[in-house]
Amino acid sequence: MSEALAPRLDNDVVRLIHDRTKARALAAHDAVMDRLIAILSGEDDKAAMTAAGLILKVGGSMKAPSVKVQVSFDELIKSVPAQAGPLSGLTQIVESAAIEVDEDGNDD
Repeated sequence: MSEALAPRLDNDVVRLIHDRTKARALAAHDAVMDRLIAILSGEDDKAAMTAAGLILKVGGSMKAPSVKVQVSFDELIKSVPAQAGPLSGLTQIVESAAIEVDEDGNDD
């Protein structure tokens, strides 16, 4: 999408939208939870499992632990053994792959 087509919102407008959305979600919480519990108690097992998953996510019981890892490309390359499989040569530039170009731009 072109940047000209995407509206550029300032931080205050974004914060206002976020706060209004959160307030509406909190206002609907009781009705949503009642509906999810009704689905959970229903006959459709697939719908019940989906409802259970949503209830647990909203309640915070299904949060997976997260660990931030930052590695540079050079660190990754250094940690890989020399022959790491059929594609290992993709990131290695060898002298035979260099193309010599004359001053006039010809590659012969």
